[in-house]
Amino acid sequence: LKNSVFNIPPGPQFYPDFMHGDWSVTMKFRGFLFPSTSIPKEKLVANVAIPGFQKLSIATVGDVGREVTNYQMSIDKSTKLEDRKLSLATSINGHLGYDAVREVIYDPKDNPNRISIDFIPNRTRNANRIELFCNGRESELVAAEESASGQTVFLCAEYIRQVTFGLSQEFGVARQVVGNYGHFWTWRSPRNDASSGTITGNLLTAAYLDPQDPMFFEEPSKPVVVYSHDLVATRR
Repeated sequence: LKNSVFNIPPGPQFYPDFMHGDWSVTMKFRGFLFPSTSIPKEKLVANVAIPGFQKLSIATVGDVGREVTNYQMSIDKSTKLEDRKLSLATSINGHLGYDAVREVIYDPKDNPNRISIDFIPNRTRNANRIELFCNGRESELVAAEESASGQTVFLCAEYIRQVTFGLSQEFGVARQVVGNYGHFWTWRSPRNDASSGTITGNLLTAAYLDPQDPMFFEEPSKPVVVYSHDLVATRR
């Protein structure tokens, strides 16, 4: 789960056939751990800038510890691309428990590595706007005959730099928080019928220290916190 070193801008993420279509997804919080052997847990929990410690500091998982969240996911059969506008807006609203997203701006053809999220004014103190920059992507498709479960398994990862703009204590000056994290998804095809209405998966989110963080050189590339969520997607 080491952080990615940004080199060449990655292309968009394409999804396999068994994931194409419209889905209702249930995300359940499974737990977290502090894997660092260099920095004590007590020192880490005092650092509120670490992604996941505040709401909306990880856009896709807006409230990391929320027990159950429902959101929508749609993957186009022709382009094989995910509708990030839909999934991000519904996931953020689902984690917050109310509608807070005004607009998600994303054009995978123009730039697959930048997403802007605008919030309804005064709906949340944690963010007025979020900018997401993807610094790397990885994916692998494991055929059913090669996997231990007998299911086709799709693994994909994204390394994200998030800049969150919100309210500050100083009048007229926006608060800006930078966070770095990686999402690691595992999706499994239906066990029997490929057209079955349910697929399962899990999401690991690894939070890294930002280079500007005073503790950065104590843990420059490995995650300091890892969050785990189980996923169940049902066709709509």
